[in-house]
Amino acid sequence: LKPFSQARRSFLSSRVCVPNIIIARLYCRRVLPRGTMTPAPATTATTAPTPIEAWYMTETVTDQTAENRCVPNEPADSQALFDLGVLQFHVPVVDKYPQKAVPWEPSGIQDPALKKIRESRGYNYADIITCSEECLPDYSNKLKAFFQEHIHSDEEVRYILGGSGYFDVRDRNDRWIRIRLHAGDLIVLPEGIYHRFTMDEKNFTHAMRLFKGVPVWTAINRPADDHQSRQKFITNFSSLEEEQRLRTDIADCLRSFYTFGWCLGSSGAMSAKVGGAEDAPMLVTPSGVPKEKLSPDDLFLISASGEQLKIPTNEKVTKVSDSADIFEALYKRFPKVRAVSHIHSVNAVLAAGQEEGNILRVRDIEMIKGLGIPGDQVLEIPIVENQPTEPMLVAPILEALDKLPNAPAILVRNHGVYVWGSSLDKAKIATECLKRPRTACSGAKVVLLDVEGTTTPITFVKDKLFPYAAAAVGNWVKTAKKPDVAAVVAAYEAQCKQDGRSFAGADDVEAVTKEWIAADRKVGALKELQGRLWRAGYESGELKGAMYDDTPKAMERWVLDGRRVAIFSSGSREAQELIYRYSDKGDLTDYLSAYFDPASAQAPKQQASAYVQIALSLGIAPRDGHFCTDVLGEAQAAKEAGWEATLLLRPGNAPLPENHGFRTATSLLDVAL
Repeated sequence: LKPFSQARRSFLSSRVCVPNIIIARLYCRRVLPRGTMTPAPATTATTAPTPIEAWYMTETVTDQTAENRCVPNEPADSQALFDLGVLQFHVPVVDKYPQKAVPWEPSGIQDPALKKIRESRGYNYADIITCSEECLPDYSNKLKAFFQEHIHSDEEVRYILGGSGYFDVRDRNDRWIRIRLHAGDLIVLPEGIYHRFTMDEKNFTHAMRLFKGVPVWTAINRPADDHQSRQKFITNFSSLEEEQRLRTDIADCLRSFYTFGWCLGSSGAMSAKVGGAEDAPMLVTPSGVPKEKLSPDDLFLISASGEQLKIPTNEKVTKVSDSADIFEALYKRFPKVRAVSHIHSVNAVLAAGQEEGNILRVRDIEMIKGLGIPGDQVLEIPIVENQPTEPMLVAPILEALDKLPNAPAILVRNHGVYVWGSSLDKAKIATECLKRPRTACSGAKVVLLDVEGTTTPITFVKDKLFPYAAAAVGNWVKTAKKPDVAAVVAAYEAQCKQDGRSFAGADDVEAVTKEWIAADRKVGALKELQGRLWRAGYESGELKGAMYDDTPKAMERWVLDGRRVAIFSSGSREAQELIYRYSDKGDLTDYLSAYFDPASAQAPKQQASAYVQIALSLGIAPRDGHFCTDVLGEAQAAKEAGWEATLLLRPGNAPLPENHGFRTATSLLDVAL
């Protein structure tokens, strides 16, 4: 299925059905039920479809079949249709359909794309009609009837098999938007939207009508403002300003949670109700999108009955979060709840894992007030066992909440935590207050770790990673995608110019890389390329990040104590993440809140300003940070910035001068915080 660049944002979750003869084959690549994968493109499509066109109409219409554009023309962009819930798709017509079939069954005609749409949306009824002067008795009067403004009590779905025509829909200011449809176009109009249909000057439309259940084609003519379907449309789509604000706030909130290490990878999710009605729709984050890259437009809008009212325009976003069923269940269980967050805080996971029972009790912590519990009382959070899929968690979560109906959150053992509130802000505050489920830590709030010689044997980088990159670079230049090679060439060219040496483009990348590796250059261009090369090695299993035995144990201890753990290395942030994700002690990234390199710290590791910037990024005072390294100059720079520092004495590390003035440790477990 190929969504139009404009139409793919529009989505109508209800059926606007024009009596008996319409032609809109509408489908949006992403109007799929929760958890369903996007259908594959139709293999028979050989040419790209013409984008669906829409424009605002003139107030006065003398010929309904004419374009009736304003002068000058006022195009209606994809956002205008998206805001109304109109969904548009293109499904190339792959076979010759009958002129009329009521109902129609797909015997003999196999269209996998159409089949997937019908199955995913629940369209179990279809018929085919032809609208023309030759095929339709009393054609002129029928055409006038179709043009009568009306609503329907279901979605109106039309798939155009041949010919063309117009659908008109009312916008939020009651202006008409005309949508032109051709063969292969499929449109879904939401239940309760004011609309109408007409032929164009060609007077021919061959269309399939799709429906859920027994078809009801009754048009409810305007005025119908008090009709329940119209009220449902208003509930779902009228709170546009609030919806836009919540989209932005959710994206901002999850980016903040990412910096705390609660939503690493693509984990974590959030939802908020739009509007004050109990049956108001909910915004839900997508699955598979890194939360630090989440855009407000990446969120789904889902009705109280589970229909996807608005879908993301980002082609990489194809699936709503698996937490959506849990969000929906919590909203039904707690009518006053308007927002829910789901995070993978290591603190929460470890706390739930250490509790033998099914309730975590927290006392004597001031921050439980943020969850609505007086500081002198006990916070009780139910714990449920993890399940293979998140929808399978709904039943045990509701069962646990029956026993603790006033709980402000629920822990899922070995998984994460769900936290809710009466507004998005309150859900955010409650989530932040729950980040330390046991006790507040004393001493350093953040432990900042060097890599080589601190968490990892210094020999690993020089004896394993550097040789691997030197050996792999030549083949990478030959086989990598052209834009990737071009980016590396540009970075190398800039560095060589700064060094005052010549550079012969892509042909020179291998030689320069080996030269810089041999000289242990700490330049960004080399670090970025090494990150690319190492990723391939880690993902193939050729590389495993070597860790000291005490590294994961110390990280776990610090996180349990309520501290954050971050990394600061001369290697790129991507290279840092890889070494801990693919370590020989397992995936350690859940313990880590942030990664810093000289570029993100805005200074080299032996300059104090780097540590000032890191403290600012982490939201702490420098005195609340503790840096562990094996390099004296780095420890001195951190101390100058106000940090505490410990020097690690590991096998193979460079010897330290006497009277250097810093505490030392042979293991991270011995670092005094």
